[in-house]
Amino acid sequence: MATDRERAGAREPDRAAGGDIVFVNGHVMTGSGTPSGATAVAVRGGRIVAVGSDADALAWRGRGVEVIDLKGRTITPGFNDAHCHPMWVGFVLQQVNAATPPNRTIADLRARIAERVRSVPPGTWVLARGYDQARLADQRHPTRHDLDPISPDHPVLVVRACGHIGVANSRALALASIDRHTPDPEGGTIDRDAHGEPTGVVREAALALVRQAIPAPTREQIAEAIRLAGRQYLTEGVTSFAEAGIRTATEMRAYLDLAQAGELPVRTYLMMMIDETLEPMTELGLRTGFGDAWLRIGPAKLFLDGSIGGRTARMSQPYEGEDDNLGLWMQDPTLMKEKLKAAHRAGFQCCAHAIGDAAIELLIMAYEEALAEQPRADHRHRIEHCSILRPDLIDRIQRLGAIPVPGTTFLWAFHKAYVQNLGMDRIRYAYAMRTFFDRGIVAPASSDAPVDPTNPMIGIQTMVTRRSEEGVEIWPEERITLEEAIRAYTYNGAYASFEEDIKGSIAPGKLADLTVLETDLRTVPPEELAKVRVDLTVVEGRVVYVRGAAS
Repeated sequence: MATDRERAGAREPDRAAGGDIVFVNGHVMTGSGTPSGATAVAVRGGRIVAVGSDADALAWRGRGVEVIDLKGRTITPGFNDAHCHPMWVGFVLQQVNAATPPNRTIADLRARIAERVRSVPPGTWVLARGYDQARLADQRHPTRHDLDPISPDHPVLVVRACGHIGVANSRALALASIDRHTPDPEGGTIDRDAHGEPTGVVREAALALVRQAIPAPTREQIAEAIRLAGRQYLTEGVTSFAEAGIRTATEMRAYLDLAQAGELPVRTYLMMMIDETLEPMTELGLRTGFGDAWLRIGPAKLFLDGSIGGRTARMSQPYEGEDDNLGLWMQDPTLMKEKLKAAHRAGFQCCAHAIGDAAIELLIMAYEEALAEQPRADHRHRIEHCSILRPDLIDRIQRLGAIPVPGTTFLWAFHKAYVQNLGMDRIRYAYAMRTFFDRGIVAPASSDAPVDPTNPMIGIQTMVTRRSEEGVEIWPEERITLEEAIRAYTYNGAYASFEEDIKGSIAPGKLADLTVLETDLRTVPPEELAKVRVDLTVVEGRVVYVRGAAS
């Protein structure tokens, strides 16, 4: 049994035989979506063996079996973040914090970036992430003119929270070979001033041009970023996540190195980018499902459009105040459909980043055509984010049996940008969890971190309240119950990775991946759920995180 000192923070799970443990005197939320009435859980060999009364669980007590008195606290299945970017979470933890808040103005951003510039040698890239122009007092993106005075000898890139827009200083633009003569790349734009000069704001594929100028991280650096992210996720009760974009062999090897060494902190489902990985994966005969309960190949993925905050998500109607702007396609729509159909033929579960209603419709069409040509009974093709829906698209999703993967924290963080860019009427079915539950559509919760915070309790609060961080109510018709929100963040994520038989709910025979919250969630006002902390995180029956005060 781990000591209190060892439990003071998250650590990589022990891969030896699973642990034995009994939890009693608590409130068990099983992930079923309805109240259970259970107070106790027993674990043997890393698997759940009993769920029910204290007496039921204590029947499994024996020599070497730890008994934990929950003292009324809530225990849930381990949270499952169905769409996030752990590698980038780890890297962002090492970057300048450009989030809004704590930064309220561009001057605040400049001060933080200037501090980092002073601490590193000239020529070193300075990276920052997290601002949202809709929440800054300036109500605009920063530009190179804001950054140049504080960084004459350092290339600087500040990425918006969504990850689809960035601001580069003049030195970074030069390294990326972007000037007034550089054409907009396909699927991206370079913002320009009245004289045709780049402002420093780069969108989508243009942002990729700047990123390509940054030295690529090594395998060891990627592995360390995954460790950093994993430790953070464990402190927040997350025991499984989907890594939303493997592009290179180096990234894949970093995950494999950790898994083979028994050091992967969180169970991982890998989304494989179609353009970079489909051909070699197909040649090797690899497809969705290959792997084990710790590391598994997931869907083949494509980006169809951009973001709402950047006005690059592809819409069927123009953005507010821009009659000529429908957003961007990342590639030719016909070509993207064919790529998704090829992934389906290769035996992959398919998914695509699709935020605007036009992008979602294109993705649905691709799935419909793929299944007409080559039927598959249990495809579980996914729609990542699935943000701006219309009733007709919901009907087609239900008929298709597709899985929307809503960003359940997006409205909490970005409602201002959503309303500014689309108006209230068009976000009626944004992340429509009540509609999904009522229609029998399985929709797993996700953070898209580092776009939004990694903390699942923020997403759970948002699903229950439909309120932004500022308390603004957004289509309350889409509220769901606390039990349903827990299911969205546990069982539904397991279903989306074809793993609901081994995890995602508290039931006999399943992996003992469990999260203990600091209190009885039923007693917490809905608008304060995000403040609830995780006391214990358990992976395969072993306690891998204990909050300091809880130990």
